[in-house]
Amino acid sequence: MDYFCKACSYHGKASAAGGECPACGSFDLVVPRPAGEQAEESAPARWRMVVLVGLWGYFLLLILWKLLS
Repeated sequence: MDYFCKACSYHGKASAAGGECPACGSFDLVVPRPAGEQAEESAPARWRMVVLVGLWGYFLLLILWKLLS
């Protein structure tokens, strides 16, 4: 099993006895998954984008209304 330390970039086959990084002693170790096991992230739903654009448009209209009045 490979280990990768986020603190010092240690990359090795073993961790220390307590689970910390053997190079720096940090507990911020990650076990990278093989490329086939990585979950695919889906794009945001279309309705969320419509709401986002609508809210920004409403916000800009409120600013313009406040500046012009």
